[in-house]
Amino acid sequence: MPAAAAITLDSPTETLAPMTARRVKLLRQLDILTLGDLIEHFPHRYQYEAAEGLISDLVEGQIHTVRGEVVACDYIAGRGKPRFEATLQDESREKLAVVWFNGHYFRRTIHPGIQIRVQGTVRIFRNIPQMANPKMQRVDSDDPPIVESRIRPIYPASADLKSDEIERIIGEHLPSALPLIEDFLDEDRKARHQLISRAEAFQLIHQPQTLRDGPRARRRLIYDELLLMQLGLGISKSLRDGRVTAPQLKVDRMLDERIRRRFPFALTAAQTRAIHQILRDLQSGAPMNRLLQGDVGSGKTSVAVYAMLVAVANKMQAAILAPTEVLAEQHYLTLCNLMKGSSVNVGLFTQRTKRLAKGELNRALSNGDFHLAVGTQALLQQDIEFANLGLVVVDEQHKLGVKQRAKLKTKGYSPHYLVMTATPIPRTLALSYFADFDLSVIDELPPGRTPIRTSLFRSDQSTPAWDFVRKQIEAGRQAYVVLPQIEESPTEDIKSVKAEYDRLRKGPLEGLTLAMLHGELSTEEKQAVMQEFRSGTTQVLVATTVIEVGVDVVNATVMVIESAERFGLAQLHQLRGRVGRGEHESFCILISDTQTDAAVERLQAMCRTNDGFEIAEIDLQQRGPGEFFGTRQSGLPEMKLADITREIELLQICREDAKEILTADPRLAASSRRTLRNALVKQFGDTIQLAAIG
Repeated sequence: MPAAAAITLDSPTETLAPMTARRVKLLRQLDILTLGDLIEHFPHRYQYEAAEGLISDLVEGQIHTVRGEVVACDYIAGRGKPRFEATLQDESREKLAVVWFNGHYFRRTIHPGIQIRVQGTVRIFRNIPQMANPKMQRVDSDDPPIVESRIRPIYPASADLKSDEIERIIGEHLPSALPLIEDFLDEDRKARHQLISRAEAFQLIHQPQTLRDGPRARRRLIYDELLLMQLGLGISKSLRDGRVTAPQLKVDRMLDERIRRRFPFALTAAQTRAIHQILRDLQSGAPMNRLLQGDVGSGKTSVAVYAMLVAVANKMQAAILAPTEVLAEQHYLTLCNLMKGSSVNVGLFTQRTKRLAKGELNRALSNGDFHLAVGTQALLQQDIEFANLGLVVVDEQHKLGVKQRAKLKTKGYSPHYLVMTATPIPRTLALSYFADFDLSVIDELPPGRTPIRTSLFRSDQSTPAWDFVRKQIEAGRQAYVVLPQIEESPTEDIKSVKAEYDRLRKGPLEGLTLAMLHGELSTEEKQAVMQEFRSGTTQVLVATTVIEVGVDVVNATVMVIESAERFGLAQLHQLRGRVGRGEHESFCILISDTQTDAAVERLQAMCRTNDGFEIAEIDLQQRGPGEFFGTRQSGLPEMKLADITREIELLQICREDAKEILTADPRLAASSRRTLRNALVKQFGDTIQLAAIG
């Protein structure tokens, strides 16, 4: 009989004992596939649990934990704060009154006859003990009581796999995992930064004994994540700088003046500064890897077009990749207008245009007949070949993954690379997450741009908002109405494009010309709808976020966003940026019935400021950097614990440590760094090489 395979951190969960098939299935739904995944499923908070006592022993002003049967409950939705009230009775036959303000959701979970455990501060009112907004957990009669006070980890869970069960599973397998955890930090570095060992960190993050244990464990594990990120980006940059060459694109005063004359406006000082930084890269012979960051409407596209024309003047092709067909067509129209009367040919590559051209577009590109190529992911497909690609521009990097962008270079091209983003990123964070990029910032708006005035309405008070939209249309302007979904959902009370389109054209906007734009339309239908809106035939465009990025209709002055709480701050800011692009004063109207604190804060921030950097800071704090930067798309490993909005000091330490390590050993080739090198490869997978590509 063959010996059982040795357990490793890569051992699949189904090979672990004891592990039931049910648990394996439920863990898989949480992306927990191996023993390593299991112990890296970290608690997101801790809960202090006092030992359970009897209601008869409760002391006013102290925190207590009791369990009891619900003998009565009621929801009061009258004046003031709505509240859910319940009465518990335990084996002492005494009663405890509990109340949850704004606790309407308890109507579905709490009813007479069930047993619950509550923990909170006790108050005595009319000789009856009470708890307000206590922590609550439903329990069964056979669930053992908490006999000792403890610090309990609370895990990200699912409807079928609760935090309690995850805690038990991890507790069963942590002892066999801890000896397998290798520490890639030397004793000197741990002592210097007062870090505990990696194995001890895993022990304490899952099974803290004191209130200090969790933070100490998290600090070590966050340090590890940030250090590996900085090492990976550092190696990526050195690989790119050391091995790859790119075409030298020359620029003189005459060419600069010729390109500037193409624009019907003077470039701002910030645009000119960014152009100078790009020109230094283009002339260096090393591949440019530059992040061009600017708020909505700051003129990033003009800077990118300048760079593309430099490539064309040097007899090279340039390509611009857009995340959507709508945006690709917008860029195509912009370039065609700028190139009128010139010998520069522009080609549009989307699924629709490639299908209609039946190979003619591809041949023209590979022959060099197209100097500028604009497209979606259709530009990355196997049948696409360039004659001499010199520059790639990517609009909104987080919407186009590293692997997709890398396809251009795996075809044998080593072009310069420029990323545009309208998501303002605080400089420290940009340099940390994009350490292998150089950064250019356009920090001023073109002259004549007026701040967009933003207002917030409840849906039952929105009549003045629709009256205002009608007045703007009657004055010759146009409007967007944006909704989060295409059709009504039976499970959610959220407005949809189709239902709102019907309501508006028969009600508040009756008599006006409305059209719908959403993802279920064919490419031809989308193009026709946008053309009619650009021409002014359509007065109101009712759409999903398909218009979020890049759509530029200068006559549109009103942006109405319904169910606005369903959007993130960055997305709201992007949507608002679709107006305010012409000479007329513009407006953004948010309609929402939300009562949650986070959503209200988002919407109030939108009304308070047009500053993209301030909005980005709030968005980072609310969502965390993984969502903000789209790490799944950018090629960076997704962080389990690190939040660089709150770890600036530790991030700086890791940057310095990574620099010190790579200066001494640029490829981590020393035998003493084998464990560190293995951890880096495991963390990044193959994306270090992809990051080197761009």
